[in-house]
Amino acid sequence: MAHRKGKLVHIIFLAFMLVFLNSCKKGVSGANGDDPFGGGGNTNNYSLTLQILDVSCQSVTDHSFTAGDSLCVRAKLTNNGSVVVGQVVSFTAELGSLSTASKLTDAAGIAQVTLTSSAADVAAATIVAQYAELSANANYEFLSAGTVVVTQPSVTLALLQNGQNINRFRADESAILQVTLLDAQAQAMANTIVTFMAQRGDLAITSALTNANGVAQVTLAGSTADLGAGTASAQIQLGDISLVASVNYEIQSANSNTQDTIRLGYFAGDVFIENALGIIGETADANVELSAGATLGFTLALVDQNDQRILSQTPVSFSSSCVSNGLAAIDQQVNTINGIAQSTFEDLNCGGNQDVVTASVLVNNSLMSVSRTISILPDSVGSITFVSADPNQIVLQGTGGNTISTLVFEVKGSLGNALAQQEVTFSLNTSTGGLSLSPDKGFTNSQGQISTRVTSGNVPTSVRVTAHVTASSGEILRTQSDLLSINTGLPDQNSFTLSASNLNPETNNISGQTVDIVARLADTFNNPAPDGTAVSFTTEGGIIEPSCTTVAGSCSVIWTSANPRTPDHRITILATAIGHETLFDANGNNSYDNADGPALIDNTDSGLESSAYGLTGFVDYSEAWRDDNANNLKDASEIFLDYNSNGQFDGPDGLFNGPQCISDSACGQGSAATVHIRQALELVMSSSESLLDVVSNGMAIASNHPNITQPALSIARSESLSFDLIYSDTAAQPIPSGSTIIISSTAGLLGGEINILARSTNKTGAQQAKFTLTNSRSDDTGNATTATVSVLVTTPSGVESTVSFVVTLP
Repeated sequence: MAHRKGKLVHIIFLAFMLVFLNSCKKGVSGANGDDPFGGGGNTNNYSLTLQILDVSCQSVTDHSFTAGDSLCVRAKLTNNGSVVVGQVVSFTAELGSLSTASKLTDAAGIAQVTLTSSAADVAAATIVAQYAELSANANYEFLSAGTVVVTQPSVTLALLQNGQNINRFRADESAILQVTLLDAQAQAMANTIVTFMAQRGDLAITSALTNANGVAQVTLAGSTADLGAGTASAQIQLGDISLVASVNYEIQSANSNTQDTIRLGYFAGDVFIENALGIIGETADANVELSAGATLGFTLALVDQNDQRILSQTPVSFSSSCVSNGLAAIDQQVNTINGIAQSTFEDLNCGGNQDVVTASVLVNNSLMSVSRTISILPDSVGSITFVSADPNQIVLQGTGGNTISTLVFEVKGSLGNALAQQEVTFSLNTSTGGLSLSPDKGFTNSQGQISTRVTSGNVPTSVRVTAHVTASSGEILRTQSDLLSINTGLPDQNSFTLSASNLNPETNNISGQTVDIVARLADTFNNPAPDGTAVSFTTEGGIIEPSCTTVAGSCSVIWTSANPRTPDHRITILATAIGHETLFDANGNNSYDNADGPALIDNTDSGLESSAYGLTGFVDYSEAWRDDNANNLKDASEIFLDYNSNGQFDGPDGLFNGPQCISDSACGQGSAATVHIRQALELVMSSSESLLDVVSNGMAIASNHPNITQPALSIARSESLSFDLIYSDTAAQPIPSGSTIIISSTAGLLGGEINILARSTNKTGAQQAKFTLTNSRSDDTGNATTATVSVLVTTPSGVESTVSFVVTLP
C-alpha cells in the first residue's frame, strides 16, 4: 500500500495523470472496502417481515378485529437468513395508537409493539415497519361489534426436492415449486389458475391448475448463469381477491456440497457410529424413553470414508410422525457446523406412542437418511420438563463475566399439576475444561420446580444438563436442557468490524458535518460480545466521541468534521477493545494448544485489513497503533496504545494472548492473556471543489484546473467521438458522496455516463466516466454548427464545478 503523505503533484499532461492515478491506487482500505453500501461484492441480503397477531401475540387467521381491541405487531429483521440483533425498527400506523414508535430488535431479531384502538376506530388501514431503506407493511381493519368477518382463502408455497422442503439446490439440479390452496373452511380448492414467478433459474411453465387436493406444481431448473439467492412467488386471483405467497431460495454452483463418499452416523466420544442417529447422553443401542412433554437432543455427523468430518455447511432435515401430525416439535431444518447437525425434539401431545425420528441429507441429488426410535411415555406421575437457563450463555473463569448459569426443571403429576418433594438428579453431557454442576440432586419445591447451577471451566464449549426423576413405578424419567454456551466472554480480533455511514462526506471545507461510526464485535463462536463491552476511538482528523459500550454486539459514536485536516484529505479512524488474538483452531478443541500451529504474522496489525481464513495457529499482533499513512507499518510519528505500560511500542510477542490457551509454552499470562483488538478505516474528507479533466484518444481536451488550449474538434455527420471525464476532489480523492455529475451539449446526441450520482467510497484516486457525442445532423441540413459540451458537478452543499469544450458539427 503506497505511502500517501507528501506533496500533491501538479499534473501538466493528463495522459501522465492517468498513469499516476492508477499507480497510486491502494488495496483494501478500511474495514468497509471500496463499496460498503453499494451492490458490488456485497453479500448482505437484509429482509424485514411484518406480522399482525392478537393481543396475546398469537397467530390469527385474518386481520379483522373489533374496534376497541388491541393487537400485537411483530417485525423480524434478518440478514442472509440470520437474525439481526440490536437494530432500530420504526413503526407507523394509520389507525389506532402504537405503544411506541420504534423498538430495538431482540435476540431473535424481533421488534414487537402493541396497537390499541377505541370504539370509534372503525375502518381499514395499513401499518408500516421500516429499517433503514427496508420497509414492510400489513393491512388491518377494526369492525363494529355487529360486523360479520369474512375469512379469505389461504395459499402456501414450498420448494421441494425428493419430497423434502429445501431452500438451496445446485445449478445442475431442479426443484419443485408447490402451491397449496385452501378455502376459508380449510378445504382444498381445485381447478384454480396459479401464476408462478422466479427471480433465478428457469421455470418449465409459468402457470398451472390446482388438482383435487388444491395443489399445483411447476419445475424450477437451476442455471450456471444464474447463481445466487432469489425469491419465487405464486399469485392467485379469486374474483376481487388477490393471493400471493413467496419463498426465498438459493441456486448454488454445480460442484457445491459434493463428496465422493458421505457416511451418516454420530460420534460417541472419538468413535464414529455409522448408520445411526445419535441421542445426546445415550448409547447407540439404548432404549430411549422420553417423558411426556420433555425434550431430547439428536445429533448427526457427516464424515468421509476416513471418518473425517465433512466441513462444508450442509442442510439436514429432521422429521417424525409425531411432528407431522402436530403432536411434537423438532428443529426441522438445521445446517451442519463442522460436520455436525444438532436438533431438539420436544413432545407436545404424543404420549403413549413410539416415534421414529429421521434425519435426511440430500447429497449428489440422492436422499440419505438414518432413523432412531424413541418411546414417549404417557403423562403420569413423575413427568419432568426443562423450564429455563439464566443466563443461557456464560463465560470462562477469570474473564470478568458471568460464570454461573441457573437451570430450572419442573416435575408434574398425571393431571399436569406441580409435584412437590420429588427427588431429581442431574448430570452433564460433558465436563470439558473443568465444567462443574452443583447440586447434583435435590427435591422439588411446592411449585414442582428444582434448580441446579452450571459453573464454567477454562475451555469454550456447549453443554446440556440431563435431569432424572424416578416415578412411583420405579421407572426413571429424564429430560435435557437446551444448549448452554460457555464462551470466552471477550471479542476476538477477527470478529471485529468497523463501518461508517458515509466514507467520503463533504467535509474538507465544511465543519460540523457528522458521520456515524459503528463497531460490531463478536466472540470466538461469532456470538455477540457481552453487553457493556467498551470500545475506544481515536481519529487522525476531525473530532470523534471517545467511546461506546455494546448492546447486542454493537455500538456507535459520532465523528464530526473539524480541524485537524490532512493535505491528502484522507484520515484514519482507529477503534480498540479488550479481547483476544485470532485463533484458527485446527483440532477443534476450542482452545489454543501446540497442535494448532505456530504464531502467524500476516501484517494485519493496523486493523485496516483482516486475517484470511484457512490458516492454522494464531495471528500474533503487536500493540495497537493508528496507521495514519495506511502503509501497514508502525512509523515513529504514529500514536500507539501502550498495553503493557512499559513506555515503548512492542511488536508481536510469540504468545497466544487469549484466555482459552492450554499450550505448555505459548500462553500469555496476566495482562498478556488479553490484547487490544483493533479495527481501522479510512475516511475521505472530500473538498467542495472538484477537479475536472476531459480526454479523448489520449489527448487533453478541457480542464478546470491547469490552463490548456483546446484542440480543434470536428465530428463528421453520423459519426461519434468518445470522451473520458476524469473527476476528483482537490487532493485527487473521490468527490463527496451524494454529488451529482451532469453532462450536457447544445447540439448533437450524447450517450454513455452523462448523469452520475457519486457513491460512498474511500477508494484512492480520481474516478472516470465515459461518454460519446454523435453528429446527428441529417445530410440535407445546411451550414455547419458547433456544439458546446458542458460538465457540471454539484456537491450536497450546492458548490458547483464546471468545465466545457466546443466541437464542430459540419
